[in-house]
Amino acid sequence: MERAGEFLGRVVRRLDRPEAALAWLVGAWPSIVGPALAAHTRPVACHAGRLEVSADAKAWRTQLESLAQEFCGRINQAWGGNLVREVRFVAAKPGPKRVPRELDNEHTPFVRRRKA
Repeated sequence: MERAGEFLGRVVRRLDRPEAALAWLVGAWPSIVGPALAAHTRPVACHAGRLEVSADAKAWRTQLESLAQEFCGRINQAWGGNLVREVRFVAAKPGPKRVPRELDNEHTPFVRRRKA
């Protein structure tokens, strides 16, 4: 039986669309680079053979620069073809400073029962 990831990889390759390749990369990222690196990195753009990967901190980007060719090899092997020629590490964009109360699920109010 064929694994779903292999089947979907072939389907996405046929689409020949950059956003489809990026969507596949985001989903397959932990299996390509491993859970430890996936916790600190994520693919953000893939166009014309160039993959941009955001990293948590400058220290991570510096460490990963030496692994760029290894990333290319792993990605192309998982893809089953030549998807990327170059990997560039960029700074992660900061998220919102504060989450609005309406979107925050951590504040679930405590509800008391009424005494009869």
